[in-house]
Amino acid sequence: MIVDMRHAIRGLRRDPVLALTASLTLAVCIGANTTVFSIVNSILLRPLPYPGSDRIHWLRERAGRHQLEFGLGADYYSLREQNRVFEDVAAYDSLTLNWNGIEKPMQVDAAQVTPSFFRVMGSQPLMGRFLAPEEQGVNAPAVVVLSYAFWRSRMASDAHVVGKTITLDRMPNTIIGVMPQGFDYPTGTQVWRPLPMDEAEQRPRSVARPMRMVNMLARLNPGMGRRELETELSRLAHIIRAEYPKDFETAGFLAGMAITAQPLQERLTGDARPALLVLSGAVGLVLLIACVNVANLLLARASARQREIAVRLALGSDRGRIIRQMLTESGLLALSGGLVGVAVAYLAVSGLNAWKPLVLERYPAISMDFPTLAFTLGLTLATGLLFGMAPAVTATRVSIHQALKSGGHVQSGGRSVTRLRQLLVVAELAVSLVLLIGAGLLARSFLKLASADLGFPASNLLTMRVNLVGPENGAGPAASLYPTAESQLRFYDDVLARVSRLPMVLAAAVSTDVPLNTEGFYSEGSFAVAGRAPVARAQRPHADVTIVSRDFFRTLKIPLHRGRVFDAQDTHGSNENIVVNEVLARKIFAGENSLGQRILAGENDIQGWTIIGMVGNVRASELGAEPGPLIYRCVCQSRTPFLSRMALIVRTARDPQAAIRAVEGQVYAVDRNQPVFDVRTMEERLARSLAPQRFYLLIVGMFACIAVILAALGIYGVMSYLVARRTCEIGIRIAMGARPEQVERLVLGESVALAVVAALAGLGGAWGLTRYLKSMLYGVTTLDAPTFSAMPVVLIAIAAAAAFIPARRASRVDPMTALREE
Repeated sequence: MIVDMRHAIRGLRRDPVLALTASLTLAVCIGANTTVFSIVNSILLRPLPYPGSDRIHWLRERAGRHQLEFGLGADYYSLREQNRVFEDVAAYDSLTLNWNGIEKPMQVDAAQVTPSFFRVMGSQPLMGRFLAPEEQGVNAPAVVVLSYAFWRSRMASDAHVVGKTITLDRMPNTIIGVMPQGFDYPTGTQVWRPLPMDEAEQRPRSVARPMRMVNMLARLNPGMGRRELETELSRLAHIIRAEYPKDFETAGFLAGMAITAQPLQERLTGDARPALLVLSGAVGLVLLIACVNVANLLLARASARQREIAVRLALGSDRGRIIRQMLTESGLLALSGGLVGVAVAYLAVSGLNAWKPLVLERYPAISMDFPTLAFTLGLTLATGLLFGMAPAVTATRVSIHQALKSGGHVQSGGRSVTRLRQLLVVAELAVSLVLLIGAGLLARSFLKLASADLGFPASNLLTMRVNLVGPENGAGPAASLYPTAESQLRFYDDVLARVSRLPMVLAAAVSTDVPLNTEGFYSEGSFAVAGRAPVARAQRPHADVTIVSRDFFRTLKIPLHRGRVFDAQDTHGSNENIVVNEVLARKIFAGENSLGQRILAGENDIQGWTIIGMVGNVRASELGAEPGPLIYRCVCQSRTPFLSRMALIVRTARDPQAAIRAVEGQVYAVDRNQPVFDVRTMEERLARSLAPQRFYLLIVGMFACIAVILAALGIYGVMSYLVARRTCEIGIRIAMGARPEQVERLVLGESVALAVVAALAGLGGAWGLTRYLKSMLYGVTTLDAPTFSAMPVVLIAIAAAAAFIPARRASRVDPMTALREE
């Protein structure tokens, strides 16, 4: 092997252009593959940073016609007591708290958890302790556990922080512990505090139990498989349905309840899995094209070495020995490309972590670890074998007699080598077409998504949120300054009055939700229509519900199609009126006038809402989600204190960024202790909604460009080889009267013929592979006709352009020089 390596190094030094070209080609492609694998490994493969994380499952209940997912506080206790497969079960929910008592109040992302939460997660505190069983419940002591990041950044890494207090929602909370670095569940949580939920409250014996929604986690016992888990969940669902038959058999949205379990890692990464697998496939295809290109280079080199190989065979060298030596050369090329590729990947990973695209921001930092390096090593060895085998085997099939007789002048491997090189070019062109079609589908999807009608103009809109301390945050009367709907309304009225007087503000409104909101604050409910035949609750239509102020539609410039919007006659004492969007009116009142219709919602159908207007549809959640039925209620008629987390929406006369300080100042002027957070312009929200599509288009488009460049270089090399091989034939054609343009058409025709064959093969591959893009597309199908029609034409044009220089060279062959050399 040492002898082979020395010989390979000497041989490659004699051909530095080939060695450098092959190594750099492989370096770029191996680097790209290593980068994508680092992303996949960091997000999908690497275990979560919790001991035994593969045994942690996310539990949900599923019921009703729409298969709604939920978790009930009462059922948490049943699952803990009755199960036979879990070490422990935990419940939690997420909320935001206000950190008061500092120079500028700020919002803190928090989680309310049961004491079993930390046992299920399997982690130990960095300092202090976890929650104790007696610290759970409605009257639990005000204690908190801090995240490592919060402790480092906000508490200055105070080693004596345990026992100190922090003011959250105007209440002092005693710090009892700090979590270790890497503990980040729910994602982004800064503090954990007791869940204000009592078993006696959730499981009353004589009255209906409250519908307290929670999230649930469970740690599976060692050795339990999927089948045992599903059997146990089915048994538990049957027990809970039997324990509360009235709830689960007759109530609409709980009918037919079942319990599901999903591994926590799958739950956290499920959205990214299809896209990352597509990116892995795309970058793998690019590497395949690179291997084909390098194989073509080595075939050309092998053709030039035919006399050398023939001499070695004539002197008694073994064919296997020569193949091994040539594979050593390709292995050295792959190894050098792999080493440079690791450096390329390191720079790319560092750049991704610094840039942190929006699509990756909620996932852990990307890193290159031992599995990543092992993957790179395996990839390097595989590519060395892949692109080196065909040239090595082909080179040893030389005819000794012909090669020695030619004197080394004919550097052709014969028809078999020509066909092999043509086949390789067809393969890389076909693979390039698959990537081109994938990039084309993503590009068309992105353009359709970017041009989707929002239902309102997004320019000059500023949005921000205010988190009042209300009773639903768990604050007692002493902590909350806004315990009633009236007190909350006064706060928002004061803020709107102040903000509206600012010179750069055209209109201002508040809403429980913001258009293009991706975090799901919209509430959903079923309803009935007054005057129609009764319908079982499970069969009733559903709609999202949001609460807005009177100027909401004017601020966003949502068009009014029929009736009126909220005005001064809609007051706290009047019958509640609502405005509906076009989707709801068309779906529920098709062929009827929706104005004046009454909608019944809530328990026992006692809440009657009268429709007074119909407005245009807006993109309520993600840009790619089509508008659904939406009901607007007026904040001026609210009777319940559930308005603590409202969004302030401001339309400005100029750049909304310039109005941020002034608007925040008016909020602080009403209440200095209320933090303003989630401050974004509507155009920034639009950009965030487009971020996944933009990222996938950028990556796949980049891979497609690399593939096309490599394919163009490949066809250029093959056509140059064919022109050199056919110099004598071309000279005879010109001597017999062939015009230069006829020779050019001959060479270009062969190139186009290869591209047409490749296009047919590529279309078949794209038809089979692009279906995996389905979840990443909007407004186009995976068999989009314009894309499947245009991309083969682009590929053929690129192939013709790549063959243009060899064709021109062929048309300028001097027939006398060609015949004399022969």
